[in-house]
Amino acid sequence: MIKRAIFAAAACFGVGTVGVSAEETCGGLYRVKSGDSLSMIADRLYKDVGQWSAIYRTNLEVIPSPDAIRVGQTYRMPCINGLPTGLEGGTPLAEVTAPQRTAPTQVQAQRARAEAERRQGVDVRLLAGDDFKPFTNRLQMSSGMITDLVNRAFVANDDTGQHKFYWINDRSVHLDPMLSEGMVDLAFPWRKPDCAAHPDSTLCTDFVYSEPMFEMLVVLFTAKGSGVRYTSEGDLDGLRICSPLGHTTATRQGGSAGYLAQAGARLQQPASAEDCFMRLVSGQADGVAMNEFTGRVVLKEMGLKDAVELQLSRPLAIESLHAVAHRNNPRAEDLIAAFDDGLATLRDNGAYLKVIDTHMSSIWAGL
Repeated sequence: MIKRAIFAAAACFGVGTVGVSAEETCGGLYRVKSGDSLSMIADRLYKDVGQWSAIYRTNLEVIPSPDAIRVGQTYRMPCINGLPTGLEGGTPLAEVTAPQRTAPTQVQAQRARAEAERRQGVDVRLLAGDDFKPFTNRLQMSSGMITDLVNRAFVANDDTGQHKFYWINDRSVHLDPMLSEGMVDLAFPWRKPDCAAHPDSTLCTDFVYSEPMFEMLVVLFTAKGSGVRYTSEGDLDGLRICSPLGHTTATRQGGSAGYLAQAGARLQQPASAEDCFMRLVSGQADGVAMNEFTGRVVLKEMGLKDAVELQLSRPLAIESLHAVAHRNNPRAEDLIAAFDDGLATLRDNGAYLKVIDTHMSSIWAGL
C-alpha cells in the first residue's frame, strides 16, 4: 500500500483535483475505487500522503487494518486544513470552525465501556495499539511479542483477576485522557523517561512504570547512497532526523528524540514510522531514528528494504519497553507490582525466554 503511494506522490502534479460543488464543503464521504490505498486516497484528497492515518483512525469501525480496505466501501473523510472539498455529505465551509479539543469517538466509547465493565467484574483493562509492530499488533502471532508477555504475566499472577485488552492506535490519547481518567488501568509498551535527570517531568511524577519487558537498539536508518554516516555524536549536528511521535522519551545510553535534539539534530516528529520513511526516501529527512525491529518491519511492508540501510556500527540508544499506570488510579502501584511479580515468575520458570525466542525467530524469518 505505502509503496504505491510513493509513486503516487512523485506524480502528484498529474493528479486531478476533487470537484467542488456549488456550495463548497469540507470533508464528507468517499467510495473506495479499484486500485485505491489509504495513502493514495490521502494524497488525492489532502495532498498529503501522511494523512492516511487520519482516514484510518476516523474509520476504524469498518477498516480492520490499513492494508485491508475494500472496493465499494464508503469512508468518512475528516475535514483537515480545509480539505477535501466537494465530497457528498461534507460540511459547508462557512460552518467549519477552528477545531475544538474534544475526545475522539473511540475515547468516548471506551469511557462508556469502562463504566460497564467495572459493573461486570473486569479487574484490569489493558491498552495497546497496532502501530508498534512487531511488538503490539493484532495481525501478529499472539498480537505481538510484548502483548504475549503482558498476557502471560497477568495469567501468572493469581491476584490480578480477569484482564481485557483494548486497541486504540492514536497513542496521543493513551496517557491522557485514557490512563489519567481511569478508562484503562495499564498501557503498553511505553519507554520510561530518565527520572533521575528529569524528576519534575510529568512523565515521572504522574506515572508508575513496570520493570523492563524487553530491550532493543535504537539505530539510525539512512537512504542508500546518501553518504550520511553516523560514527560519533558530532555527525548528528545539523542532520534532519525523523523520529515518530511516541518514540520520544529518554532511553538508556542516549535517548531517542531528546538525545537527538541535544546533539544538534533538526528533529522532525510526524505521527507514524511510515511518515518518517516517506520523508527519508523523498529527501525531506537525512535519517530516521527508530528501534531496529520496528524499522525493519515497516521498511519491508513499504517495499523499501533495498532503498534504506541501517547504521548498526553505532546505536543511538538502548530502548526498554514497559507497562505504565497513572497515579490517579488508586490501584496503580499494586497493579504494577502484580505485573512485575508475574513477569518475574515468567523469567524464573523459563517461559519468558521461550516467548522471546519463539517471537524473535518468527520476526527474523519475516524480515
